[in-house]
Amino acid sequence: MDDAPIDKTLAIMEAVAASRRPLSVTEISDLTGLAMPTAHRLVVQLIDRNVLSRHLSSKRVMPGARLTRLGIDAVQTSLNADQPHALLKSLAISLGEFAQISMVVDGELVCVDAAAVRRPGGLHLEQGNKGPLHCTSIGKLHLAHMPEEALSQWLRSSTRRKFTGSTLTSETRLRAHFNEIRAQGWASCNEEWNAGVVGVGVRIPLRSNAFIGLCVSAPTARMDHEQMVGNVPVLRKFAADIAVAFEAGSAG
Repeated sequence: MDDAPIDKTLAIMEAVAASRRPLSVTEISDLTGLAMPTAHRLVVQLIDRNVLSRHLSSKRVMPGARLTRLGIDAVQTSLNADQPHALLKSLAISLGEFAQISMVVDGELVCVDAAAVRRPGGLHLEQGNKGPLHCTSIGKLHLAHMPEEALSQWLRSSTRRKFTGSTLTSETRLRAHFNEIRAQGWASCNEEWNAGVVGVGVRIPLRSNAFIGLCVSAPTARMDHEQMVGNVPVLRKFAADIAVAFEAGSAG
């Protein structure tokens, strides 16, 4: 690593952003190779500037508001480049339904890109729109792959609204559902957020291990849950292509 202050600061930001859980200063020091006093000083400065934030009442740190916003803006810019967005639009056209790319920010699902065909009904989100985690396909996929410590913390602290009669809210039922999701590698939404709307989602397999998901949704009048789940192979193909296009654009 270069000894310039900017390189040390970027190394800390990258380590925290890439982690699936909050990190201690000791862990940041180990990951970046920085001496503990240097790591501690820079972490405090980044917290003061809202780039990093403390995790609840612990001494561990996680991305702050400014780093989170930077990440969302970077993802949106990359996905809106010609090839990733063209692939998303192609998916929407091929299935004749709404398609979106989402990521989780501050405990909510955020739509970072979307494409739709001109058909009535269904769930239509725009960039920046947010949704809950416990009853959306990408939200549940994210939760199912969280480390156990982080998932337990989420289950203890989250408020899980019952949007429809199909919404799962109990810890026991959600944990069982997450086990199924981990085993199959995809998640669906069967009228759990909006009555009359079904959806299915898969993870976009980025080399960086960042969690970004691809999903499609449709009104039950046009597609039932079983038919929606049948789109998983198509989604996986498009997710792989979007990952290649996204990383090629980022490298360029």
